[in-house]
Amino acid sequence: MDASTVGQTTVTVSAHATREQEIAILDSIYEFGTEYGFKPFYNKANDFDYRVRRKFTKNILQANQEHLSAFAHSQRSKGNINTQQIEAVQSALLVSDQLSGDSDTLAIVDGGKQKAIPFVKALSGLQTDLPVVAHCLQSEYYYPSALLADLAASYLAHSLENGEYDYTDPLLPTPHAKETRNNDWGKAFSGLYKNNIEYTPAELPSQRGDSVRERICCWYDGAVMPDRGAEVPLSDSLNPIVGSLRREGFEDLARIIEQL
Repeated sequence: MDASTVGQTTVTVSAHATREQEIAILDSIYEFGTEYGFKPFYNKANDFDYRVRRKFTKNILQANQEHLSAFAHSQRSKGNINTQQIEAVQSALLVSDQLSGDSDTLAIVDGGKQKAIPFVKALSGLQTDLPVVAHCLQSEYYYPSALLADLAASYLAHSLENGEYDYTDPLLPTPHAKETRNNDWGKAFSGLYKNNIEYTPAELPSQRGDSVRERICCWYDGAVMPDRGAEVPLSDSLNPIVGSLRREGFEDLARIIEQL
């Protein structure tokens, strides 16, 4: 999940994908972003002016619509102005909608432990069986799905705040959660105040990437950066990743990664 607040509009997006599908997401980001100099594992949405970014972001979102879900909140009409609470509740609603009882589901919260705790509490207000959860600082630099959520949240928040969002034929449906899911919103919001819910991060490799090559290795290893004290990978060799991409049929993407 990732969220973006522009003016008085907060949009939270979840990008849901398998590890294999994430390769196709990365491929599409390179395909549409390269012309504008946008580089995964190096850039994020706010690195580019919105007017420039919106041109390639629209294409990326269209190519990955099946992986995206979003909710919006307007501080003008919906009351609550605490963005951390808004993001936690919207994230909980998104994840709750997508859970299918699959024990392999992992929810990665963008940010530190202080972001993960309210999310887990809000989710506990909606269901008793919680998924495995991890947090990752600057997750958009490590996971293509997180970068997709980052790009989508920023694009949608700007579109809604600036009056450019097409309600009749939206690129991605972005309902106002507090209005359309009022009952569930209340349950998730009440969950924020539970004192008996603890957050235990998933047991994932803890790594930090100081370069594009290291961050790609972190992604390949399924690692997260829970704090800035995490160690860098033992090697930044991309050969295993390139070989894996070729076996999956992503020759063009393999060539790009090979040249980094």
